[in-house]
Amino acid sequence: MSEGTAVRLPRPARTSASVAITGSKGGVGKSNLALNLAVALARWGRRVLLVDGDLGRANLDVLLGLAPERTVEQLMRGAAALEELLLRGPAGIRILPGASGAPELARFDPLARTRLVDALTEGETLADHVLIDAGAGLGENALALQVAASRVLVVTTPEPTSIVDAYATLKVLWSADPDKPADLVVNACASDDEARQAYAQVAKTARSFLGREPGWLGAVHRDPLLPEAVRRQRALIELYPMSAAGRCYEQLALRLTRNEATSIHGSIPWQHLVPAEGGLPH
Repeated sequence: MSEGTAVRLPRPARTSASVAITGSKGGVGKSNLALNLAVALARWGRRVLLVDGDLGRANLDVLLGLAPERTVEQLMRGAAALEELLLRGPAGIRILPGASGAPELARFDPLARTRLVDALTEGETLADHVLIDAGAGLGENALALQVAASRVLVVTTPEPTSIVDAYATLKVLWSADPDKPADLVVNACASDDEARQAYAQVAKTARSFLGREPGWLGAVHRDPLLPEAVRRQRALIELYPMSAAGRCYEQLALRLTRNEATSIHGSIPWQHLVPAEGGLPH
């Protein structure tokens, strides 16, 4: 799609489900993925609610140069309703800003959790897509948001430590919710082949020790323009839609919209990509 071209996808027949985007560990690019997926969908005419669910360490407002006066903290304390807190972002996306530097949100009580989950459910009536930038790792907050969402995207990189952590994230998620659909995105890869190798290692180990494997949503190529977009506090796909990563974000958004992750699930022939000793520790 050329820059400035507006492509409108048909509205979903029903309200879209929520998607929690989590990282195998910090620094794998989940927030940039969530932001750019949201903008890509909005550019296609979809109503998008983007939730900063990395409680206590929010950064979507920083990526966009926003200065919210109130955040999800007020919602969880019962001091504000969802629609009172929403900010307008690029391409018309609506953003529920998170709280940064609020250590008391590191663990929230059942009432606060209920308020947040109820708000996310309400958000599904306000938007065609609800994308939740959940925290990375195996923390209680991140897991609670993953379980509350209808689908989970686990973001990893080709680095061995990130691949191991992606498997650990799936193990904890499926221990808490065995039926939760989960798909893998390999970020900051040099090529599609490298990304598929990373997916293959996670899928092989998950199949061996968990009895199932994640779906494959796709890859985001390493892009020198991404740090520039971060410095300018803009979404990459807004500034450079035809960049290497920009085109990847667009493809991922299209697959997510068409729910292709389900049909692609299990299609990567990992048995031929990874040697027998290439699995991960369980």
